Amino acid sequence: MARFNATPFNVTIIYVYAPTSDSSEDEIDTFYDCVEETITKIPEKDVIIITGDWNGKVRTDNTDWESVMGRYGYVSRNERGERLLEFAAEHNLFICNTRFQQKSNRKWT
Repeated sequence: MARFNATPFNVTIIYVYAPTSDSSEDEIDTFYDCVEETITKIPEKDVIIITGDWNGKVRTDNTDWESVMGRYGYVSRNERGERLLEFAAEHNLFICNTRFQQKSNRKWT
């Protein structure tokens, strides 16, 4: 995690690497708990940028998820993508790589 004091707001950047698909649910829960704990320690007025590999896929259809993602995901969504969407919604985050159309190899979350 890195925090930059700036004007008019501070920026906190967090880098994550989510457990892979062969990881247990306990490992995934621990990962999300750790990220959530980190977020809760950041001052509310900071802009938070979380970057890294979430090991999830979110689909192009963003119905009911417009507040957390754009329209440029995958054809399908996996469980990890669903969990990422729920986490983003809970913490008022946006999945930025879904905002603009990109090549397929640039869509990983």
